[in-house]
Amino acid sequence: MPFGIAEAFAPHNRAPFSTVVEEARHREKAAMIEIQGFDVHTASASEWARFQRYRRIRDEELHPGEPQANDADFEHAARRRMPFHDAWRFVALDDGELAGNLMVWARRPGTPGSEDFAPHLDVWLGVLAAYRRRGIASRMLRSLLSFMRERGKTLATMNTHLAEGHAFLAATGAVLKHRVVENRMRIDNLEWDTLARWKAQATEGAARSGLRWEIHAGRTPMARLASLMAPFSALFNDIPLGALELPPARYELEGYADWYAELDRSGGEHFLVLLVDGNDELVAMCEAQWDPRFSDRLHQRLTAVARAWRGQSLAKGVKAAMLECVCMRHPELRTVVTYNAEVNAPILAINRQLGFAVHRQQGCYQLGVEALAACVARRDGGR
Repeated sequence: MPFGIAEAFAPHNRAPFSTVVEEARHREKAAMIEIQGFDVHTASASEWARFQRYRRIRDEELHPGEPQANDADFEHAARRRMPFHDAWRFVALDDGELAGNLMVWARRPGTPGSEDFAPHLDVWLGVLAAYRRRGIASRMLRSLLSFMRERGKTLATMNTHLAEGHAFLAATGAVLKHRVVENRMRIDNLEWDTLARWKAQATEGAARSGLRWEIHAGRTPMARLASLMAPFSALFNDIPLGALELPPARYELEGYADWYAELDRSGGEHFLVLLVDGNDELVAMCEAQWDPRFSDRLHQRLTAVARAWRGQSLAKGVKAAMLECVCMRHPELRTVVTYNAEVNAPILAINRQLGFAVHRQQGCYQLGVEALAACVARRDGGR
């Protein structure tokens, strides 16, 4: 705050008494905030129970009405060692109540490509609605700054779909670099005639060009996946990602093996539709994930076509083949969810024709360590 109570009543700078009292209350509340590390491996049963209560409220605030993971599945996911990344969690306590949390992910040193990822980290930060405007987010930003400096990180990437999240990130000095659209389609709105026509056109075009279909429902053999890691990476890295400053993405077999182990645990399925040429080179792909714990929905992942083959409606074909395959296997399916870059006009147009509609829009921000330091200094200087 710019003035103490005595200064606020000086003749040259009068402030309403209510404002002065509110500022004093804010300072008092800020003094009760404590930031602690939350170690998922050593936390006690009572600490876990408190965190689970918090995250259920947080998830409902972020995604009202959406299904949530049960406590056992959430704890398992949090404790699981990721193949390429480490994660750190911090919690904000306001007078002993868990009011917010900060989570940080970074590429593990020594993993393939870790040198390229060394300056980067991904960040999630949130405060429950009932505890906002108490300085909690500012305290967590201090913790984030210390974390980045201690580990030599220079650029944090953060996402939000909430208006208040956009305002907060802009206030920190973070720069909006990319926008992502979450599109959803109700199966009962699916244009089945369009789907059939697209698949037929792709099949005819594939036959003329010497392409062949390759469809894997449930699992793809690991030997086949091994041959696809480089072409998958090339296709993904040809997708527009706005102005995000990131090293090239890497599809890696160990990541699929780890994911398949989790699918085995849950009974989930991976669907993969490919078009390949006579030399077994990848031309087009579409993949999706189904989880029996949320059996009415499908999460569609990457749909992409090699640059030399674009303009021949192959993206429509692989997407149509994917939806046909999954719907035949899971008649209980009701909703398909997919995420698309806002600047990727061709895939957005395809989705609209199928019946997808915008569910929410997400902004991707990046915050440099020096901008974060300036933000923390401003906020600390105002106390």
